[in-house]
Amino acid sequence: MSQQTYFKVPFVWEEPKPLIEVPARLAFKRVEAMGDNSLISVVMRVMASSTDASHQRKISATSPYQEIEKYLNSAKDGFWYQDDWWQFGINQNGDGDIVGFVLPVIFTGCAKDGKEEGTIYDIGVLPEYRGQGFANDLLSQGTRTLQEVGVFRVFCDTWVGNERMISAFKRVGYRQYGEPCERPI
Repeated sequence: MSQQTYFKVPFVWEEPKPLIEVPARLAFKRVEAMGDNSLISVVMRVMASSTDASHQRKISATSPYQEIEKYLNSAKDGFWYQDDWWQFGINQNGDGDIVGFVLPVIFTGCAKDGKEEGTIYDIGVLPEYRGQGFANDLLSQGTRTLQEVGVFRVFCDTWVGNERMISAFKRVGYRQYGEPCERPI
């Protein structure tokens, strides 16, 4: 069986820049503090309504819970992060529910002149909160976390059809650094 592919748009955020201002409409809580299964459950809900082919593959697996758990655990392969970096965005202007998540990480072995290189391993907004700009807030928080760690740049990408995330990258100060490239699903 041949491996399926799809196209991702690459983005980069580079220092030096002032610390990103994170809008105050979300409170951020450590994923770890919300319980063992919260992140998997929230990621499953985000991916179930996503049009991204890699998300659809994970959610349509025979055991989607185990597939997403494996995906999240694979963040330890080639990346490093502290547990408090992975956060849920909590709605402060309403019911206090989880709006989405942001999972920043550092690439292992890519430090340069005492600064690290990072990425947003994953980010997602629950379907009922989409279209309200919360991806900007989550991306700002994840990028600021990496700024505080001391990064010289952050590489990210998103599916070519994810116009909302493409716009969020641009609004937060990322720039597209190449043409869409093919990635395995």
